[in-house]
Amino acid sequence: MATIKDIAKYTGVSPTTVSNVIHGRDSKVSQETKEKVKKALKELDYTANMGGRLLAKHGSKIIGMIIQDTEAEKESFYDNPYYGELIQAVESQIKQMGYFMMFHRVSDFEEGAKLAEMWHLEGLIVSGASSMEISKWEKKVTVPIVFVDTYGSKNQQPKLNVGIEDAKGAYELTTYLLNKNHRKIIFLAKGEDSEKWVGADFERAKGVKAAMKKWELSPLLMGMPTTYKNYQPFVHEVLEDKIKNYTAIFCASDLLAVQIISELYKSNIQVPRDISVVSFDGTLLSQYAIPRLTTMSQDISKKATMIVELIIEGIKSKNQLEKKLIIPTKLIEGESVKFIE
Repeated sequence: MATIKDIAKYTGVSPTTVSNVIHGRDSKVSQETKEKVKKALKELDYTANMGGRLLAKHGSKIIGMIIQDTEAEKESFYDNPYYGELIQAVESQIKQMGYFMMFHRVSDFEEGAKLAEMWHLEGLIVSGASSMEISKWEKKVTVPIVFVDTYGSKNQQPKLNVGIEDAKGAYELTTYLLNKNHRKIIFLAKGEDSEKWVGADFERAKGVKAAMKKWELSPLLMGMPTTYKNYQPFVHEVLEDKIKNYTAIFCASDLLAVQIISELYKSNIQVPRDISVVSFDGTLLSQYAIPRLTTMSQDISKKATMIVELIIEGIKSKNQLEKKLIIPTKLIEGESVKFIE
């Protein structure tokens, strides 16, 4: 990694001048010199070592948590209670272990890796990474990384991962619908092209398909727009027409289910009178929804505990660990499904 001295040597100016430009103390620096230094910072890929200012003899005691989200600049991520509950639970566990948590939401791997390097983290928790980026994270970031709900390819699996039984849970929830005599089921997840679903959505869709295949049936896989502002036209122009021939909708998350129920209600399509709805995650939103959602729940508190215990183990271990921890799911029956006579 380039240092201030490297930048100074590269540009032919003093280290003090470089430092002044970096920290905005450049009122006495000529415009030509500022541009020269800024260009060099970019060309040499300089990253300010902010963690160095905080670093004590026994390390920074900072554990980073990064949510990688390609829609980071377009959508209000914090509306999803799953992430709120998970972040809060992880932070609580990190504090109990005597560490500090630094949270960031980033739009891509490069942004996240720079943050990890800049703050001299002792460990990193990453959620939302694609299977193709696992090796990039593990090569670029030198501290232990615990991935959350990350599914790798056959050749590239995360060394440390905490996940849930996505496919198994979806299989059981679909079987629940089938036992209620539902034969025409729609599976909804974000991402308009279902062929490009990855991670949890892909696994949940796989579970739905496997359950229905056992009954010699197939679900209708439908991709939702990735931003909430586009949900409304999708529901009223596409979904309403489709559900005339279906009896149940399996939503990939509680938030998605509540949004769908709300939009359908505007057209006097009520749940479960006109169509049944189930969801995944078991967040507080599923309990407060009207009607109360039937959902496949995951223990977010337990998940957070396992994540933090694993990252601490990775930090303290002298050897590189490889562990994959899976949390079971549990069906919570609400009031959003009716039995088909």
